[in-house]
Amino acid sequence: MKREYTKKEYQEILSMQLTESALVRSKIEDAYGQIRTGGRKDTKSFYNKGLKGLITGMSAVAAALVLSVTVCVSNPALAAKLPFIGNIFQTVNEDSSYPGDFSKDAMQLVKPGEEENNPYVQTNNGITFTISECNYESMAMYLAVSIESEAGFSDMMQNFARYGSYAEEDESEMYTKYSTLYIGSTSTADFSKAGKGIYEGDPAKGTVSPYYIQGKFIDEHTFAGIIRVDLMHMAILDGADGWNYINNEDIPEEFAYTLKVTDIFADYEGEHLAGNWDFSFDVKLNHENTIKKEIGKTNEQGIGISKVTKTAYELYATLELPEGKNEADYCVAICDAEGKPLESQGEYAEIYSIYNRDVSKVTIYVVDYETYMNECKGNNYVNLPSKAVFQTEVEF
Repeated sequence: MKREYTKKEYQEILSMQLTESALVRSKIEDAYGQIRTGGRKDTKSFYNKGLKGLITGMSAVAAALVLSVTVCVSNPALAAKLPFIGNIFQTVNEDSSYPGDFSKDAMQLVKPGEEENNPYVQTNNGITFTISECNYESMAMYLAVSIESEAGFSDMMQNFARYGSYAEEDESEMYTKYSTLYIGSTSTADFSKAGKGIYEGDPAKGTVSPYYIQGKFIDEHTFAGIIRVDLMHMAILDGADGWNYINNEDIPEEFAYTLKVTDIFADYEGEHLAGNWDFSFDVKLNHENTIKKEIGKTNEQGIGISKVTKTAYELYATLELPEGKNEADYCVAICDAEGKPLESQGEYAEIYSIYNRDVSKVTIYVVDYETYMNECKGNNYVNLPSKAVFQTEVEF
């Protein structure tokens, strides 16, 4: 999507004092060469008339072109900020353990220049927490987040976010291409209109609420990332019968969701940023990209796969077991059309990412847990065909 600057942003740029340099001059000359309609050749005098004069006499498209090639070299901090809000998904879509082209079907909650008095932009204790975009798929919700610290994030916090417990060690093997900030949060998903009750995500009650954001530091003051809200592992506490686990297919297409964040940190024993950020969403799940296939195949012992669900970003195969067998005793592994194993999507090992993978045909393996861990994990995936107790191919 092409970047469109707001009137306020144009005014901010136009008020800058640009430092003349060979690089800036070269960029302006190149840009002007692409848009001019006349025979102007004196580009040096053209530059000396000033950027403001240039923009006054040009179309908005031409002005935007010059701005795009000059602002990044004259004021890098502003250049990084301008396209940020409203484009977080594009900025960090690969900087997590759950990558995806989330901007494709995203809903914008905050548009550039409209941050003021927006309920999805909240500042507390010098920390501005923004949720600018959302993508509601049938198996998970993805929230685009920016966290801006007025005082700046400490070097230690940035290091822990990137390297975890190895922040002070030279452990190149622990390097990841993304950073992780943890959050203390509670959440609710109101399914009462569909007769399914209200899910309460609260670690104090033994239920799960989003607890981390994966992304990257844009600079020492700004972190951009994505929260993945799982819709496959929800349970409602029933006073009479204990936990009532909700089948994903029973989750209504529309429901109210709240997320309350009270703590941000990179290491539990390190620096904590306390505050109160409270967000509410009217969720409308997108089922257009969801494909469900009924498999209903098992081996002689009744072990197999009942169905497979694929969305735009992930793939999940539902394990089928005979009575008395425990799901924890088995692993479900999936290989793409090239025979290479898919990687887990986030914290749930058996929800798999399909980002940039050919899943026109997949092979699904059910393996005994101990066998998988000892003989099929990682580079040992080549042993899956011979070690699986059940396998099947599925075409999409």
